[in-house]
Amino acid sequence: MNLKKFLIICSILFALSTIEATAFIFKNKTIIHSDDYIKNYLYGSILYDENKHNLAAKNLDKINELTGRHIEYDIKYISSLVINGKLGEAAKIVSETERVYSDIFLFDFIKSVNFLKQKKYEVALSEIKKIKSNDPLFKEFQNSLIFWIKIQDKKKNRLNEIKEYKSRYLSIGLINKFLSSYYLGNLKLYNDYNSKVLNSNGLIRYQIFSAWNEKKISNHKKAIDILETALTKNDRNLLLKQSIIDFKKNNNQILSFYDLKKFDDNISEIFYLFSNLYKQRDDEFSNLLLSLSLEFNDRFLSNHLASFENHLSDSKSKNFNYLLVSKLKNIGSEYRWYIDYQIAIHEEKENIKFLEKSIVADDLFLKDKYFDLANFYRIKKNYQLALNYYDKIEKLNLDLDWTFYYFKGICHERLNMWDMSEKNLKKSISLSPKQYSVINYLAYSWLEREKNIDEATEMLEDAVKLSKWELGYIIDSLGWAYFLQKDFDKAEKLLKIAYEKTPSESEVYDHYGDVLWVQNKFLQARYVWKNALNLENIDPEREKRIKDKIVNGLKISE
Repeated sequence: MNLKKFLIICSILFALSTIEATAFIFKNKTIIHSDDYIKNYLYGSILYDENKHNLAAKNLDKINELTGRHIEYDIKYISSLVINGKLGEAAKIVSETERVYSDIFLFDFIKSVNFLKQKKYEVALSEIKKIKSNDPLFKEFQNSLIFWIKIQDKKKNRLNEIKEYKSRYLSIGLINKFLSSYYLGNLKLYNDYNSKVLNSNGLIRYQIFSAWNEKKISNHKKAIDILETALTKNDRNLLLKQSIIDFKKNNNQILSFYDLKKFDDNISEIFYLFSNLYKQRDDEFSNLLLSLSLEFNDRFLSNHLASFENHLSDSKSKNFNYLLVSKLKNIGSEYRWYIDYQIAIHEEKENIKFLEKSIVADDLFLKDKYFDLANFYRIKKNYQLALNYYDKIEKLNLDLDWTFYYFKGICHERLNMWDMSEKNLKKSISLSPKQYSVINYLAYSWLEREKNIDEATEMLEDAVKLSKWELGYIIDSLGWAYFLQKDFDKAEKLLKIAYEKTPSESEVYDHYGDVLWVQNKFLQARYVWKNALNLENIDPEREKRIKDKIVNGLKISE
């Protein structure tokens, strides 16, 4: 159902309801009977939930008489304004409603951040300290902001505050000390923290900043060395790859993104850091923090990438913000490739030929581009074309990890080239023995061919343990192994768990129905098989087999 139809239905339902149900009742007991209010509020709320904050703010603005009278409205409107880059407007509404609301987390937070943006540091510090939250992550964020406001005045000696700064999280503490020591210009302290950042297996972003610092003082070779070492730890980081390309071409444009000597740029980085941390736990507060990060430093163009990726993951809309897309593509060749690739795989026409034509032989990251194309065709089930690109990668004579052989093995298996598939899957496992997805694929492929069943069962026992009993499709494989061994009691228990954990996979329903049938639970088996037919992803062959079993039952071979 599209949004317009939904709103029409909602309006009719409201109109048929009681007066109280169709009205906004304000704190002063006045009532508004208005379909327009209801429509705009509903429309704005739906757009808000879909993360279309620009449109949400426009619709909610049409009913701004609700300001200070309807808390859910105010929260959505203010959040949409901030996410849409309008901190000042949001702060004005917060100020206007102070007499109505007290101790509302969002409002207190926006007020304090606006003081910070206005460089009213003492007031901002006082307001940030007042914010109440039981969230440990926000307390860390609050602690970081307080730390930075205290050290913002470079005229005062703040070195002890850096040394004494404490965090429950080692990485957050190190990042703050690394950035602040450079900000205050204490070379001895910076070198100490910089060394720790460079020796870490993570913190790639801050290793990039370290390289940028070296480049700014003309230590070109050291900057490249830092970046290339970081590349061995993470070879898919766009900012890292683009920095390498630019520095090798002596292009310093990327250095304009961030000045570690500027207070606002550092505050922006703290917002960005915590935006990513909130994103990792799928918290919508991440979007608000990202917008505030850009409010303090809009020059860091690659930080806009998170907005682009949020659109890909959160929105069903195929309409991209092409002004944003243009900004990102102009950063450099790696960003251009990534953006074009993402748009291509998300557009219905799936036009990727122009990307293939754009590849040049001397590309520093040729392997990654071949890998993207190979994976695209594999996902689209064009396995032969995928193999062509995997073969191109192999001819580059580079070190390849377990994923390469896993994906190549999948393509061979789907093309009925089993010997080649088995060879690649075994190679993948040899490179990374605890990858339960690969173990499952090889073991289940053996089960389908009714070979190495005992070995496959042992491997699947390991895979289930490695995946902590969380993945229904692997539990299903183990259950099917016991089914083939005719241990039906054990198979039924496992397949029941898989069925409950994987409600959208027709193969799991099929297997569970089979074991129920052999256990003489005919009604239950038919019920499960019928449910499988309702799944959208069921393939025609399986659908045909299940329909036959519903009518004729399962034919059991002796």
